[in-house]
Amino acid sequence: MGDGSGLAEAMLGLDGVRVIGVSEAEGEVTIEVETTEVRAWCQRCGCRAESQDRMWVDVRDLECFGRPTRLRIWKRRWRCREPLCSARTWTEPLEFLDAQVVLTRRSGAAACRRVGELARPVSQVADEFGVCWETIMNAVVEHGTPLVDDPDRVGPVRQLGVDETSFLAANRSHHTIYVTGLVDLEGGRLIDMVEGNAAVDLRRWTANADPKWLGGIEVVATDLAQSFRAGLSPHLDHAVRVADPFHVVRVANRCLDAVRRRVQSDTLAHRGRRDDPLYKIRKLLLTGSERLDERGRDRMLLGLRVGDPKDEVVGAWLAKESVRDVYLAGNYDDAAVLLDKAIAGCQVDEVAEIRSLGNTLASWRTEILARHTTGASNGPTEGLNLCVKKVKRCGHGFRRFDNYRLRVLLHTGGVTWPERPSPPRIRTRAPHSDE
Repeated sequence: MGDGSGLAEAMLGLDGVRVIGVSEAEGEVTIEVETTEVRAWCQRCGCRAESQDRMWVDVRDLECFGRPTRLRIWKRRWRCREPLCSARTWTEPLEFLDAQVVLTRRSGAAACRRVGELARPVSQVADEFGVCWETIMNAVVEHGTPLVDDPDRVGPVRQLGVDETSFLAANRSHHTIYVTGLVDLEGGRLIDMVEGNAAVDLRRWTANADPKWLGGIEVVATDLAQSFRAGLSPHLDHAVRVADPFHVVRVANRCLDAVRRRVQSDTLAHRGRRDDPLYKIRKLLLTGSERLDERGRDRMLLGLRVGDPKDEVVGAWLAKESVRDVYLAGNYDDAAVLLDKAIAGCQVDEVAEIRSLGNTLASWRTEILARHTTGASNGPTEGLNLCVKKVKRCGHGFRRFDNYRLRVLLHTGGVTWPERPSPPRIRTRAPHSDE
C-alpha cells in the first residue's frame, strides 16, 4: 500500500466493500462505499445471476474519530434470468450488516454492550447513534439473547441464593409486582430472574430446570419468606436451606422497633418526636451492644429509664441481642444452645411482639442453625440486588418483563462478552534532562 491504495479500506475495516468517497456534513461523517462482488448465484435454482442495477443503502456505523458515522453502501441488485425460477430480484446480502439493515453488526454489538455491560439507558445510546429507541433495543435483543442463553454462562452451582426485588410499583390497575432472582452465591452472578414472588412461580422455574443441574445444588439461602420455603419443594428438598443472617436479625430489629413505637404511643399518646426519650435512642437500640461506647450506653439506659415504665422495650432489646448472640457463637453446638434459650425466653414473654418473634425463630430453627454448618448467606444476592436496581433506575421504568430480564442478566449474569483487541502500549521517549 505504498501508493496509498487500500488505506481507506484498512481504516474502515469492512470486508467486501471499497471506499469511493468521504464527506463531512453537520454532525456526522458520511463514508460512501461500493460492493466488490461481481458474481452471484440464485439461492433458489442455483443459476448464475445477472447484475441489474445498484441502489443506495444508508446505515449507521461506529463513531469515526469521535464523530457519528453514516455508511452509504452502493449495493447491487441481482436478477435471476431463469424463466421457471420464482425468484426475481434481490439485493446482495452483506455479512457486516445487522438484520435490521439500520446498524452494522459491529455497531449493534457495541450498542448492546453499552446497554448491557455498562447499564446505559437505551434512549441515551439511541441518541448517540442517531437512531430510534426500537432500533437499539432490537440490537440488544439480537446480540444479547445468545449471550444470556449460552449454556456455558452458568455452569454447575453448589450454593443458590433466592431473593425478591420490585419490578413495577403499585398503581390503580395493579398491586406491586415483584420478581425473584436466583443467584450463584459462590460465582457472584445472577442465574435467572422469575416474574413473581409466589411459591408457584419459583416452583415452576425449578420444574423447568435441568434435574441433573438441580441435583448439584447443596445449599439454598433465602430470607424468612414462606413462599420461598414452599417454592423450593419438591425439586430442591435435597439441599440444605439456610436462613440469611441479615434477615433474621432484621426480624428481631423490627420486633424491637414495633414495641418501641407502641410504648411511645401508649405513654405519650402520639408518635415519636425529637425530644421524646425513646425516639432519641431509637438508633442506639438497634446498634449491637458490643459496638456501643460508654457514652452511648449511658444515653440508652437513661432513655429506657425515662420512657419505658414497664420495661417492655428492655425486654425487646434483650430478645434482639439474644438473636444476635446466636451468630456470634463460634460453633454449631453453642449456637443451638443460645438459639433454644432465645426461643424459650421469647415464647413465655408477656409482650405479644416478643412472643411472635419467638414463634418465628422456632419455625426457622433448622435454617438459622444451618448457617453455622454451611457458612452460606445471601450477602452476594443483596449485593447483586443493587446492580439490579441500577438497571431499573437507568431504564426509567420498564413495561415488558422480557426486556427487563434480558438487560439485568446482561449486566449481572456473568455474560462472556466478545473479546476486544488489546492495543499495544504507545511508549513515549523520556524527556531530555538538562543535568
